[in-house]
Amino acid sequence: MNGGVSGRWMESRCGSLPTIRSRTLAGRGPSCLLPGFLRLLLGAALLWLCASGAASAAAPVEPLRLESSTAGASLAGHFARLVDPERKLDFADILKADAAGGMEPRSDFRGAGQTRDIHWYRFDLLRAPGAPADWILEMGEAYIDHLDLFVPKSMAAASMAADGRPQNPDAYRLVRLGDFVPFSQRPMKTRLHAVPLTLPEGRPVSLYLRVDSISAIRLSARMWTPAAYADHQTPDLLFQGLFLGVLGILTLGYVALGLLLRDGALLAYTGYVATVFCYYLFANGIAVALLPDMPGWAINMMVGSSGFLGFAAALIMWVYILDLRSRAPWLRRCYQGLALLSLLMLPTTVSPLYALTNPVVTLSALVVVVIALVLTARMAWLNPDDPSPRFYLASTLVSLAGLLLTQMSLRGVLPADFAVADPYQISSMLAVLVLGVGLALRIGRLQSERLRAREESAFATKRAEEQRTFVAMLSHEFRTPLASIDSAAQMIELSGAVTAPAALTRLERIRNTTRKMVELVELFLSSDALDQGALALKPEPVALGQLMEEALGGLAGTEAEDRLEMTVETPDHPLLVDAPFLGVAIGNLVQNALRYSPPEAPVRVTAGHEAAGDRGEIVIRVADSGRGMSPEEVERIGSIYFRASSSKGTKGTGLGLYMTKKIVAAHGGTLTVESTREEGSVFTIRLPDDGGQASAAARLAAQ
Repeated sequence: MNGGVSGRWMESRCGSLPTIRSRTLAGRGPSCLLPGFLRLLLGAALLWLCASGAASAAAPVEPLRLESSTAGASLAGHFARLVDPERKLDFADILKADAAGGMEPRSDFRGAGQTRDIHWYRFDLLRAPGAPADWILEMGEAYIDHLDLFVPKSMAAASMAADGRPQNPDAYRLVRLGDFVPFSQRPMKTRLHAVPLTLPEGRPVSLYLRVDSISAIRLSARMWTPAAYADHQTPDLLFQGLFLGVLGILTLGYVALGLLLRDGALLAYTGYVATVFCYYLFANGIAVALLPDMPGWAINMMVGSSGFLGFAAALIMWVYILDLRSRAPWLRRCYQGLALLSLLMLPTTVSPLYALTNPVVTLSALVVVVIALVLTARMAWLNPDDPSPRFYLASTLVSLAGLLLTQMSLRGVLPADFAVADPYQISSMLAVLVLGVGLALRIGRLQSERLRAREESAFATKRAEEQRTFVAMLSHEFRTPLASIDSAAQMIELSGAVTAPAALTRLERIRNTTRKMVELVELFLSSDALDQGALALKPEPVALGQLMEEALGGLAGTEAEDRLEMTVETPDHPLLVDAPFLGVAIGNLVQNALRYSPPEAPVRVTAGHEAAGDRGEIVIRVADSGRGMSPEEVERIGSIYFRASSSKGTKGTGLGLYMTKKIVAAHGGTLTVESTREEGSVFTIRLPDDGGQASAAARLAAQ
């Protein structure tokens, strides 16, 4: 072998001996610890392996014999291959390496996976006497960046001879194919890469092919007669058209249904189907026929982006289908993180980094499919009456089988040949159809559950309304006997018939208890009316100072008046509110502050106008010195019948703050609480000032 080419070829085949030795012994301690004869044996073994590889590569390749009866035949078993990992060899180097027996005979086509290595192929053909001269060489897959075919300019001159193969690259012409060659400039306008050839009779011919692609390399090659090739195109294009047509119809139908039902799982499934449609539209060479001048980088971007987006859509779909939000929140976060990562990888689809990111996404997809398989099997087991999980399981099994077969074909575990269509393409269609049936059953079940829930809700609402009406009537009827009791006690007290201090005390207790009962009935009826929206506010103009005096006027002349510290910063500021009802809300806050503060502790009430937005707001604060509340209790303040732990030992119903919150909300305002354990609480009412408050009151009055 001559120096330059032979040295480069041997290095690309075997690597330099010192490099191999250092990698082999790495991790086993210093090489000086090995006996000298062991190192010699190891070096001899490596040299023998390289020599045996070269010897096996030099084995002859039987040319593909094209008979008169041949319509189409695979080149499997009739070609040789050489891999250039350093991407340095040109065509002249390949001819010299081939003449020296450097190309390895191959019995079948196998994928090389995603690699940046350059793959060189030599196809050997022999046209038998009587066979037609015109043939078509078809190569695939469609999604390969660069296919450079070197065809002899003169078939007779470039035929194989007894003394070896020609080493003159000028005897060949270059035919460029691949995604980076515009469709309009290809020798034949077909889905796959095809070249017409005219072969000499009875003389072997060698063709050389250089393959360079950023995507996974899975090459096959067949020879066809023109008539057989035309017949072959019909079922091939029919299958591709049927496949894309089904996906297109599913995408349009399910996107409309998903938007109508607002179902997240259905919308994610629609996105997944759309990405599968887009992926195969470009990866199978259909899109380039529709867009004949589309650049290769755009095709790479569409194919890679479709794969990454499809993975993200599938992840979101499984989040909804498997209900990971409630069943496995940690897995949901993992799926969402993977979906985000796949989106961040989109720019790599047009760069050499795609050789790294695509395997990562592929491996992640395999893991996700396996997890989905386990979870859907569990769903089917736990829900035997629901058929949807069984369809999910069947779809997952089909997807897993197609993914495994395709990856084994791409990585060279299984042979790749035109006789077997892309298994993932077939499994994708089956999985989409089966999963669509499962989602349709799921939607039907959800609709039935929603209808049943709506009917149950209507029934429960009716029953609750009947109970509410009954309780309201009963509460209303309580007023008459309570008024009679209070009136009778008052008449006895005024008659003077009872003079004993103990008896008078009992009469006063009867009247106080009766008044409390009346207040409870009124409070219940008012809160119920507010809750049902049946109580219309009657807003009227009132000054802020007047509102506060009316709200707290009932405390005049009592012990509570001495504890109350009230400050009204802008007493003349006009308001438009329902003063009696808003006064009840303010009074409830003050009464609570007095009740839950120590007997001698003051209660501070402030009211005024504060700047906020265009008009500002009215702010009323009630601060006490009670035992305070925890943050969890503060969040529940205003809930019906809720009482904080600090209220233990103090009488109350839990309706006061609930009603206060409802009254403030009816005025368009908010009620907030700030509280600290053992330091007290501050309740703040914020009402929109003037215009905003007036419009809110007017809307409520119109209800």
